[in-house]
Amino acid sequence: MKRSLGFTLLEMIVSIVLLAVVGLSLSAIIQHSMSIYADTTTREELLLQGRFVTERMHKEIRDAVPNSVQINQTTQCIEWLPITNTAVYEALPLAPESANTMRVLPEHGFVQSERVVIMPINAQDLLDDIPSNGVDRVAEIKEAKFKQTAKSKNMVELTFTQETSFTANSPAHRLFAYKTPVAYCLEGSQLYRYANYPLSRSELSPAELSIGDREIMAEKIKSVQFDVKQASLVRNGLVKLQFVFSDNNEEVRLDHDVLIANTP
Repeated sequence: MKRSLGFTLLEMIVSIVLLAVVGLSLSAIIQHSMSIYADTTTREELLLQGRFVTERMHKEIRDAVPNSVQINQTTQCIEWLPITNTAVYEALPLAPESANTMRVLPEHGFVQSERVVIMPINAQDLLDDIPSNGVDRVAEIKEAKFKQTAKSKNMVELTFTQETSFTANSPAHRLFAYKTPVAYCLEGSQLYRYANYPLSRSELSPAELSIGDREIMAEKIKSVQFDVKQASLVRNGLVKLQFVFSDNNEEVRLDHDVLIANTP
């Protein structure tokens, strides 16, 4: 009599249990791998955001008018005045002398209503109204015309909106031109860039800057820290940027330093 071949009930139960154990182990491994992948993807996305915004701010801040950076830690905003033009001047109506014109050799053309400043030392002074007596480091351009001289065919004669008497002289005979500020503010977990708003804002805050253009630059930001060391005759200006990005229980911190060249 032949024995019938097959699995016994006990063998089948043992096989099912072993398969269940292997299946659970594989499931745990796959789940853990997926969790690691999700965490890695989240971290990479946060890093990409952080690198984008720090590089963007670095490129903008390094071309700011020296000593024009301001920070409001309460509203978590940072602001500066981008340089629109630079020039070397021939002669300066230095106080007590005054004039409403000045000849300069510019990097490129000037625009009406641009302001020019010589030896900037205070950010708020660059934003304030120019004194009615014209005694200041800042003047506003009314007109700019090419003026050929024996030394150069590219000289430009600037005409100011009023008689101006500059209170400082640049060792390098250099002036900076600017028009409107740029600011970045953290609102909730989003970082916004503000531009094309008036110089006459009363406070460095989103409410005062919203009259200009507003553009979102980054999201998922847990905190920011802005610090500035203004330039002097012996050192460049330094702006420190610190961002902490957070998402899906992942945190990424980025620290970035920006030097603002001081060319008095």
